[in-house]
Amino acid sequence: MPGRFLFGAVPAAFLALSAITAAGQEPADQPDFPTTVFVEGERSAAISAGDLAAGITVERLPEVDPDLDFPVLRVAVKGAEVLRAVGAGSSLDFPAAEASIAEIDPTNDFEEIYFTSYSGGAHCCSRVIVATHTAGGWTATEVGEFDGDGGFLEDIDGDGTAEIVTTDDRFLYRFDCYSCSAAPLRVITVRNGTVLELSGDPRFRDAHRRWLEQIEEDIEPGRRWSSPGFLAGWMATRIRLGDGEAAWQELIDHWDFDSDPGSVTCLTGAEADKCPRRSRTVLKFPERLKLFLEQNGYGF
Repeated sequence: MPGRFLFGAVPAAFLALSAITAAGQEPADQPDFPTTVFVEGERSAAISAGDLAAGITVERLPEVDPDLDFPVLRVAVKGAEVLRAVGAGSSLDFPAAEASIAEIDPTNDFEEIYFTSYSGGAHCCSRVIVATHTAGGWTATEVGEFDGDGGFLEDIDGDGTAEIVTTDDRFLYRFDCYSCSAAPLRVITVRNGTVLELSGDPRFRDAHRRWLEQIEEDIEPGRRWSSPGFLAGWMATRIRLGDGEAAWQELIDHWDFDSDPGSVTCLTGAEADKCPRRSRTVLKFPERLKLFLEQNGYGF
């Protein structure tokens, strides 16, 4: 299970550790995949496995932003460069990027390079790119930007193929403050250069079940049925487990409707201040949550 925050703990920056290579010495908390990070004070690092090699250099790219450093990934096969990709710019004092070699797409001839870079700043953001070999050659697939400072690569079901495991950031701030919000897991992969969402795949129900246990352990018992931020993430995770109807009934049975004045809600999903008057209405929390869940792929 990914060691990410629950309820909005501010993410730590990448640690400046010694570079890890497939043949080198690895620290006790070694990652599950050959991974390169930076020796303190260095601006380059590399990793290799068989014919495949990846290097990251930190460069100033005036044509992009003259005030920021950018991690640049270069991928080589048998010593010949096949791909270059630029990560997220950062003003941090040390390189906030890493690359791992992992089997993400088992349908092609090579393992993938998972490249993540952290922009810095509270509640933001890691940019994830997967370098993968497709029918048209090597390509840098933009997976997305996710809350936190990385740690998303994991073989979550133990089948030998890694997934990108993060949380659904749409839940953060949606019903409560950042630190009051829980979010369900997302499981993402790349196939032939295309990003695919696997969150609803039955193979990952055990992961969602473990995540539910963490969410429930993290909430104070006295706030369990009064915290909208918790209940939104909890409800979505129960839906992933196939028991949304039962979870919904629990929420209805415990929610204090009398003390809930309701909030102006846009029925189209837009922000209330950008919503046509005819689409605005006042909904209590359970009704707002159900609408949000249905509009974002969590129907039950």
